[in-house]
Amino acid sequence: MARILIPSDYGLIAMVGVFSAVAALLVDSGFASALIRKKNKTDIDYSTVFDINVVMSFIITLILCGVSGLIADFYNQPILSKIVCLNALQIFFGSFISVQGVKMSADLRFREKNIAQIVVRVSTGLVGIVMALTGFGIWSLIYPGFLAIPINMAFYWHYQHWFPGIRFSGKSFKELFGFGSKLLASGLLDTIYNNIYPIIIGKLFSAKDLGYYTRATGYSNLPSTTVTGILASVAFPVLCDIQGDNERLQGAYRKLLRLSAFVVFPIMIGLAALARPLILVMITAKWEPSVAYLQILCFALMWYPIHALNLNLLQVKGRSDLFLRLEIIKKIIGVSIIFIASSFGVLAMCVGSVISSLLCLFLNTYYTGKYINLSFWYQMKDLIPSLFYSLSMGGLIWVISLFIPYNGIKLLVCIPLGIAYYFLIAYFTKSSDLAYMKIIITNNVINRFKKTR
Repeated sequence: MARILIPSDYGLIAMVGVFSAVAALLVDSGFASALIRKKNKTDIDYSTVFDINVVMSFIITLILCGVSGLIADFYNQPILSKIVCLNALQIFFGSFISVQGVKMSADLRFREKNIAQIVVRVSTGLVGIVMALTGFGIWSLIYPGFLAIPINMAFYWHYQHWFPGIRFSGKSFKELFGFGSKLLASGLLDTIYNNIYPIIIGKLFSAKDLGYYTRATGYSNLPSTTVTGILASVAFPVLCDIQGDNERLQGAYRKLLRLSAFVVFPIMIGLAALARPLILVMITAKWEPSVAYLQILCFALMWYPIHALNLNLLQVKGRSDLFLRLEIIKKIIGVSIIFIASSFGVLAMCVGSVISSLLCLFLNTYYTGKYINLSFWYQMKDLIPSLFYSLSMGGLIWVISLFIPYNGIKLLVCIPLGIAYYFLIAYFTKSSDLAYMKIIITNNVINRFKKTR
């Protein structure tokens, strides 16, 4: 789609992203995490959250549609008014199936949920491509989102045969909101902060500049957030089950931490090393300004899984108050860096995101380490092997790519070479992370084989 559409189309979508993201958070209000964490969940708990989600989404949809004109005026882009309203409608319709998705996570039915997500992404992606090819322009980035809702609904019903109902319990609301409200405040801070970049770039620069930045963040976000999403969705309910045993909790947490770094670090550093040929081959030379942004952002987002797992641990320990306090401190630091860097251009803002990520990494690991006796330096020590493997691999493929004249051949040669080098060096240095990953894969294959028998 990026080959067909123009950079400003993606810039316009990014301009309103903060409003959609904040609206989605307000609809959830932290109840999803509170439900998963609660040990003795009942149908009335699910029903209460369902009622709240639907009512909140209806109110927020009305508000967003009411202020859509003001948002369009802020950016001086009239088309944004319709985009905001359409995004609000997607949030409203999505609220009718959000609790069903939460229940699948709480029941550890990740395989079924991932199947639904794959079907949704493939289906909406294909529809979007067809729309882009037939001249729908920017609308091919919006309308396919409506298709995701009935597909998810069909899958959730097929796997669960369950509907939350419309019963409401004040007692359940107070219990869940007591924990979820702090996560809501933290989530709002995090969402607004993460969208400050698009807001400032969209206001101070052009929609095209924001489009270049958005494409770079899209590529850099994809591996880190995908792997983190899978790990976090599994880690949170699993760690909740052993929250009272610090020794087991520390052991499980360290394994997840090392595994996430072992998977994400090489992908992000490899992506930075091959950013230029990747952009030029995949989405053509019209997106070339995205290359430098992508290379820098990879070094900011490679730490994202570590941030997420550390914050997950605070939730597991029930310290949503510390979670909120920590988010406030980090956002003050981050916003200060953003406003200083914005005076020097978009590239400087990307560099600022790397600095902010490293400072926040120290804060996250310091506070969570206090609860399981796992200090910042101890956690970093666990990550050093994966960091060394990844940096050496990235340096190798970057140097080799300099001697290959054609971008397509660079990718065909350097990607398999980088993968082979990474696993070979991990094998010969007897990496415990590689051994752990083998165990997970082997057990998964054996379990599936047994099920087929």
